[in-house]
Amino acid sequence: MRFSFLAASLTGLLFSSMSSAAEDTETTGPPPAEEMIVFGDLEVSRRRGEVLQNLKALGYREKKRRNGRSLLVHNIPYRPNVLVDDDGYIVIRRAPVRIDPAGEKDNKLRYLWCVPPFTFTAACIRTGGQVVSPRKLQRYKHDVARATAYEVRQWREAIIDRAMEKRLGEEIPDLLTDIWERGLPGEMGEALLLDPASKRAAILKLWSSRACNKAGQQVRELVADFVRYEIQNSEFPPSTAELRAANARNNCGDRLVEKPPIQAVDGEPAPN
Repeated sequence: MRFSFLAASLTGLLFSSMSSAAEDTETTGPPPAEEMIVFGDLEVSRRRGEVLQNLKALGYREKKRRNGRSLLVHNIPYRPNVLVDDDGYIVIRRAPVRIDPAGEKDNKLRYLWCVPPFTFTAACIRTGGQVVSPRKLQRYKHDVARATAYEVRQWREAIIDRAMEKRLGEEIPDLLTDIWERGLPGEMGEALLLDPASKRAAILKLWSSRACNKAGQQVRELVADFVRYEIQNSEFPPSTAELRAANARNNCGDRLVEKPPIQAVDGEPAPN
């Protein structure tokens, strides 16, 4: 996959860096895009851990984890259960009747109380939320929601940031390359793009149709770099009329540059 348009957008910064620093970066660490994605994963994990820590402070413990979900139960059987989903939300439910024999939690032999012929119902079964009135249950749910509201919000923001990093670092560059080099329409349609004009139209539409928010601006900047350093320096550059029409369709104030960047002697784009 070609990323020359991304490299070109950072040319000025690279020219001002020392060659020794560039060698150190190449030999000691992954590319910046990979570092952002790894950081995003760590941040999501940390924020999720803060949610679980708050729940544990309320008396909850993680009973089981399956399919990206953690079930937490309270030490008091009639307090509601909490389901923590990796997608960034929690569900608070009335606790059912549960089998929880007396004894140390790490002692598996304590379940012998619940196996015939030694069954001792009072030592096995703990009454759950069925004994709690709707009003009191709602108060318990409110306590959980209030104790985790800030941490859950921070966790969701970390998930959104991680998804945006992946979109900017992988999905959008792949989409632009597929459109321009292979004629694949991606999210812009179903029919193959068979000529340069239709490919340019698809990419310009992608640029002008983004939302006027932070995420949309980041995507537009990425697409604008591709247009400037890849398409405008190709054998099939867009016409001034095409660029002006795309600018007219964009209501966010961004504008595409109507002339390609000056080329350096070695063939790489040079900063204007």
